[in-house]
Amino acid sequence: QPAGKAQQGLKEQDRLGSLLGRGFGSVFTATRLSDGAPPWHGISPTEGIELLPQPNGTRAPLEIVLLGRVSTGFPGMVQLLEWLELPNDILMALECP
Repeated sequence: QPAGKAQQGLKEQDRLGSLLGRGFGSVFTATRLSDGAPPWHGISPTEGIELLPQPNGTRAPLEIVLLGRVSTGFPGMVQLLEWLELPNDILMALECP
């Protein structure tokens, strides 16, 4: 499965740590294995998530689109490093400046 391969790739890049908090989704600490940097991982359920059409013909979750827009060009904002849509969850790698 492509999602399984992508999820495995994230596991090889980052080591998931402790739970920081829970709300609509969950946020965990993590360590990027390549350089020891501390990205955060957010996991949100896909149920009830609105998908927006993208210019390339795909659809992306509203949360990802909005975070992608505000995380570029605004100093001090959480940066969206990458994201992955799994069958029941959306996994986001975030970095706090």
